[in-house]
Amino acid sequence: MKKFLLFLLTVFLAYITAFYVTGTKNGYKDPFDFKEIFKFSFLENTSINESYLDKGIKNLNSENYDDALDDFFDALSEENTSEVNYYIGYTYLQKQNYKDAIHYSQQACDLNLKNSGARLVKGEANYYSEKYQDAINDLYFCTELSPEESKAYYYLALCYSAQGKYKVALQSAETALEYDSTSVDYWYEAGYLADNVEDYNKAVTYYRKSLTINPKDKYSLLNLGLAYNKLGNRDSALYWYNKTLKLYPNYSLAYNNRGYIFQTEGDYLSAIKNYNSALKYNSKNSYALWNRADSYFALKKYESAVEDYKKIYELKPKYYNALYYIAVSYENMTNIKDAVLYYQKFLSVADNDNKNYKQAEEKIKLLQ
Repeated sequence: MKKFLLFLLTVFLAYITAFYVTGTKNGYKDPFDFKEIFKFSFLENTSINESYLDKGIKNLNSENYDDALDDFFDALSEENTSEVNYYIGYTYLQKQNYKDAIHYSQQACDLNLKNSGARLVKGEANYYSEKYQDAINDLYFCTELSPEESKAYYYLALCYSAQGKYKVALQSAETALEYDSTSVDYWYEAGYLADNVEDYNKAVTYYRKSLTINPKDKYSLLNLGLAYNKLGNRDSALYWYNKTLKLYPNYSLAYNNRGYIFQTEGDYLSAIKNYNSALKYNSKNSYALWNRADSYFALKKYESAVEDYKKIYELKPKYYNALYYIAVSYENMTNIKDAVLYYQKFLSVADNDNKNYKQAEEKIKLLQ
């Protein structure tokens, strides 16, 4: 009996020693709190049996999308649920595989009509697939299920904007901001849409809000300058263009927009200098090409103007008015043959109601 009691005492002392040497390091406070100790040990042992869905979510959160899909499909093979289909659709959305994102999010909706997350995923995927009306239908369904889902209103704004319905798009963007005023994207989109409905004061307000969240957002910086320019506030416009270029010295559009201020003031040399910088960083900037061509034309540097107008038309054939100005430039250089040729080219592609159409017809008669 004494030997047995001695054995128990030895075991007890060994346990106490082990507890204070290693147990406290694992977060245990009471050596007699066996319930907590055994609970922790049980969780450690059962973590091996983590579900495929849980593993998939961990991989998804770590942006290991292929591994996440493997886990989710394993989970799907065990049980076809709305939740698993949603996660598969969401993962495909992150991989920009919009076809499969639509398919699996629809599966999730079929299994649970109240799965608002799946409606949102399907709406986003349809938007990126340029199926705007389908996206609108899904996103509206999402807002009915989750009235405070700001992301759904944001994508509704994008869809309506893509359809050219700027007023209703602005309303959707403003609704998104009611539920989440911390998103740079939401403020920027609201500013962009206010700009499109020519409410430039509101656009200025929204772009400034965007910059309070991210002072270096290049698109808000640029468009804030543009909004001030449209309000006729030259100094503020130049301030924001200069600030944009200080942060982003290779930003082609900022040089173009700054150049346009000088162009409208008749300072064509300063304008051309800015357009040259714009084209240095983006040789296919059609805005800068057109504006530089117009500036050369105003300075009566017709050869340079012709060169730029030709580049514009080659780059974007829908800008066929360039053909008319090429013809006028040749006429001013007394190159009658090429002038007639380009007036004819212009007439072959222009609409009858084009403002220069009748003028081109009269010029051909006169020059021939």
